[in-house]
Amino acid sequence: MALFLIGMGFFALVFAGFVFYQGHYLGHSIETQGAVIDLEIDDEGAAKPVVRFIAQNGQEVIFTGKAASNPPAHTVGQTVIVRYPPNQPDRASIKGEGNLFLMVFVGMGVMLVGLGVVALMLGW
Repeated sequence: MALFLIGMGFFALVFAGFVFYQGHYLGHSIETQGAVIDLEIDDEGAAKPVVRFIAQNGQEVIFTGKAASNPPAHTVGQTVIVRYPPNQPDRASIKGEGNLFLMVFVGMGVMLVGLGVVALMLGW
């Protein structure tokens, strides 16, 4: 049980590192404004924004945001800040998406590793 908790904790921390790396990568990206043109609703009623923007090279790009929420976090017609790596506008994301995932997985990882260490110390 203890080793399982520690393993899951390390998995969560590795995933958090991946999310952080992606955020850092996008930190060296181009920022522009985009417009929410639609909401993509899933079977459970959660909505993801569909965003259109014009890349630095003049290309029109349409993408779906990563975070779904109910009620929707965005409205059709809303202006959002879009970030994308230079020369890769197809990898765009809405600025700020993913930060919550990072905090959740860091918290889960630390908690699970801590519980695993305590379980090892108690001989579980």
